[in-house]
Amino acid sequence: MKKVIFSTLLFMFAVVLYGQSSKVNTAYANYTHAADDLRNNELNKAIESLNEAVENIEPAILDSKTSVKSKTWKYRGNIYSMISGIETMREKYPDAVKTAVDSYVKAMELDTKGSDKNEIMKQLKTIHDSEFQNGNDAFGEQKFDIAINFYKNSILIFESMGLVDSVSYFNGALAADNGKFYDVALENYLGAARIGYQDVYCYNRAMIILKDQEKYDEAIAISNEAIALYPQNNDLIIAQLNIFLAADMFEDAEPEMEQAVLDKPDDPTMWFALAVVKDNLNKVDEAKAAYEKSLEIDPQFFNSNLNLAILYFNKASKMIEAANEIPAKEVDKYNAAIKEAKAQLSKAVPYFEAAYAVTPNRSILMDLKEAYGQLGDSANYKRVKEILDSE
Repeated sequence: MKKVIFSTLLFMFAVVLYGQSSKVNTAYANYTHAADDLRNNELNKAIESLNEAVENIEPAILDSKTSVKSKTWKYRGNIYSMISGIETMREKYPDAVKTAVDSYVKAMELDTKGSDKNEIMKQLKTIHDSEFQNGNDAFGEQKFDIAINFYKNSILIFESMGLVDSVSYFNGALAADNGKFYDVALENYLGAARIGYQDVYCYNRAMIILKDQEKYDEAIAISNEAIALYPQNNDLIIAQLNIFLAADMFEDAEPEMEQAVLDKPDDPTMWFALAVVKDNLNKVDEAKAAYEKSLEIDPQFFNSNLNLAILYFNKASKMIEAANEIPAKEVDKYNAAIKEAKAQLSKAVPYFEAAYAVTPNRSILMDLKEAYGQLGDSANYKRVKEILDSE
């Protein structure tokens, strides 16, 4: 009796083993049928076959015997790879690409002889290229959220192959940036920067995103990382300055910019940046000297011309306000104060004119009109007014 029971148990065990092995073979058959259906443009039949393939392969990866066979995982990779290429199946299987990649990786781990490695690597490359192109297509259609996921899959696939997809990092960052998914953009910009792909641009955008989110400590940390790699890069230095300015960290910015002009004494941008810091620290004379140094190097430097004009203009405005507080009976004192104020205002005019010559701007014309009016220069007042009226 005991022998009969033992034999029966053995038979049942054999049936279970055969059953799971049979499911692997059936899943593969379902997969090949789906491939034939697709070649014959019979999409609905292919979808049906692939659904059946999933139903058969999933129990097999949980079984203690079939789950340790590379063939099981390779077939699973093939099935989900095909599913990922059928748009109508992506809704039911949103993680099809990841499932395919994970399955192929597992198959290669179990394939100790490496018999299927070339085939699997080729298949992974095919999936990658498809996902990357899908990302480009979605980007072109401004479907940025969709593009992000395609590029994410491209990165994942290359990582599984021991490769780095720098272009997908960069494109994924651009897609996220355009779609206003700034956390994703930041992650991808830094991913691209840290593997040396368009790194200056990527660091710059990462710094700007963090600044705009008012994450100033993180922004400064990234700026230091970037400038350590490219200490002479103006874009990065100015981006860091903008972080300091946005955070009202002028005292922190001052030594950085003083070092920058020592490192690049012939760079008008660095002198302008130093001037802005000094201006915000209310070190007016030092700011004026830095603006003038910038213009000594490049007389047409727009920002230095404009800011120096504003510096004199604002100073004159304050002096006029103070003069207006002088009692009416103190005529001589008032006249002297107004004369001094106009002297400051007259210094602003050539810088406004120089700035306007480089970049015509209605706002500058409005300031010029006011300045000429205050100075009593009727000819130039009329000239500027005619330009404003013609616009």
